[in-house]
Amino acid sequence: MKTKILSLLIALTVVVSSFAFIACSNKEEQANKEDYSRMTVDINPSVEFMLDGENKVVSVTALNDDGSLLIAGEAFVGKTAEEATELVVTLATETGYLVKGSAEVSENEVKISVAGGEQAAQLLASVKEKINTKLEQLDVEGKVAEVQAMGLEAMKEIVKKSGVYTAEEVDAMTEDQLYKAMALVRLETASLITEDLREVYYSAKESKITFAQSEQTAKVIEAMGGVYTLIYNGYKAAVDAYSSAITAVDNFRYEQLVSPDSQYQKALQALREAKAEVLKQRTFVASLDVNGEEFASASITLQGNEEAYDKALAAFEALGNTVNDNLVALIEALRSSEQALRSIESSFSGNIQETLQAKAQEIEDGINQAKDQFFANFEEAHKEDIKAIQAQLIAQKQALKEAIANSAK
Repeated sequence: MKTKILSLLIALTVVVSSFAFIACSNKEEQANKEDYSRMTVDINPSVEFMLDGENKVVSVTALNDDGSLLIAGEAFVGKTAEEATELVVTLATETGYLVKGSAEVSENEVKISVAGGEQAAQLLASVKEKINTKLEQLDVEGKVAEVQAMGLEAMKEIVKKSGVYTAEEVDAMTEDQLYKAMALVRLETASLITEDLREVYYSAKESKITFAQSEQTAKVIEAMGGVYTLIYNGYKAAVDAYSSAITAVDNFRYEQLVSPDSQYQKALQALREAKAEVLKQRTFVASLDVNGEEFASASITLQGNEEAYDKALAAFEALGNTVNDNLVALIEALRSSEQALRSIESSFSGNIQETLQAKAQEIEDGINQAKDQFFANFEEAHKEDIKAIQAQLIAQKQALKEAIANSAK
């Protein structure tokens, strides 16, 4: 399979243009526009931005659950890096992740990283300056810290996991190509706002690509007919078994991790509610005079909220571990089915191997078609869940904003 990097980069340009970025006629400007970089903003809500050559946001990705809540329903795409970080800081203040009043400066730390592109250092300095100005405007005592950006090897693993490129293509990428590829990968999953949903998506896509390759192989052998019919029947039975194993894993992941009725999602909601209580009480405590009568009792309440959150977190993590343990057997069955396919393929006769080689382009086209259709199919299958998750996060964020505003009075 030889996915063309150039064609995918062209596809990225087309997708970016759909966000209403105007193409430049000047060649230097156009070249600069393709100079992608990656920026992260971490206040505990952790958020990643992929930026184009004009340092404008082309994608925003939550790197943890708090980040999912923070970015839900917000319009980041098209903003400059400075505007995006200012919005993150504002939202973090409104929702209690950054607090005003008696909070220690160390509690109000905004961690920034910028990497990729020729102007990374200059952009980092500009973003830090804007954040400091915004903190001052919001009357928040805080500090901005530069942290190390994700390494290239870690980025390669994310790009490989996406299934957009082969592992060989990713390993051969230059640094510039890798940042472009990262932007494309993030654009593909832009509507999947939580990490759990992205994990389900990537796992399902990986299996679908492997299945598509085996399905195309089966079609080629079937067309050979005659004495190859028996081989086809055996191979097709193995392909069908693999398909059933994929379905079992996908259904389990959805029912146990994504479905709103799952214990996992209920535990996640309980964790979010416990976190909201911590944020509200922390904001209230920070608004009090440390020498006042109410400060001591409010601090004790905050400690209780934090302990309740720790219990909710432990329960959530334990449930996640249980789901993963139960998933192991299904994944082992999936891998066994895949190994059975590979075993049959390794025993193909020379005639079959030659025919498959001659039909390589046809097989590749079938695999690429499956890739192209996968997101649309996934989004269609889960569109109500995606909408529900987004709506729930937006509603929770609004309720948190109102509670924080009242706590600070």
